[in-house]
Amino acid sequence: LTKLAYLKDTGASILDLDVTAPAAEINAKMAEAWNLYPGGIDVVVNNAGYILSAAFEELTQEDLENSFKTNFHGPLNITRALLPKLRAKGKGTLFFMSSQAAWHTDPSATAYCSSKFALEGLSVECLSKELTIFAPGLKVLIIEPGYFKTQAFSNIKHVPDRVETYAQFNAGVKQFEQSVIGNEPGDSAKAVEVMIDLVKGTGVAAGKTVPLRVPLGTDGLERIRTKCQEILTICGEWEGVAKSTDFKK
Repeated sequence: LTKLAYLKDTGASILDLDVTAPAAEINAKMAEAWNLYPGGIDVVVNNAGYILSAAFEELTQEDLENSFKTNFHGPLNITRALLPKLRAKGKGTLFFMSSQAAWHTDPSATAYCSSKFALEGLSVECLSKELTIFAPGLKVLIIEPGYFKTQAFSNIKHVPDRVETYAQFNAGVKQFEQSVIGNEPGDSAKAVEVMIDLVKGTGVAAGKTVPLRVPLGTDGLERIRTKCQEILTICGEWEGVAKSTDFKK
């Protein structure tokens, strides 16, 4: 909270929230937040993140659950707590900070990538389609950044070495992570400016229909484009096999 204290000078109110808290606690905190200003909340930004690095075989169920508590259940509980009020209000934006990791996976990133895949596909995309029926005035936006100069790589957590086979691999992963710090290609200040434009429909978003997903950063964009091209190639090469399983007409 002390790191955010300077925001009070801009008129912001600072509340303490653990996104991994039980739903009842999150509901109470969201009710408090809603009542801070006349008219409630206009934009909900789900930005909390937790990166856990480990080879798949070394991850326990508890490790994965901890990752999902922050990256998956936390945003959904916050959204669920505010959705009735936003739906009644008839307008607003539900903003989810995702990652190119929701498309592209890396060795050692099972926990993080799986939580982002789940967030985008299982929940947010389904939610956006439901809201076109029940609350068309609400906008849902997913941002998929690549590597930006933030504290993300400095805050990666690692599980203890549990399987000797992966010891050298884990050391290499840590070395790579350290090499990224300070060399991220993305400018976070520019990214924030674009995000604000996307929410407000101004600047780079003026006169455009903003899609559900927006990638940011050249590196993330290329990873997502490559994944899409790979899937299209598979569909083309295996189209005959896929169609062969239909009932004959």
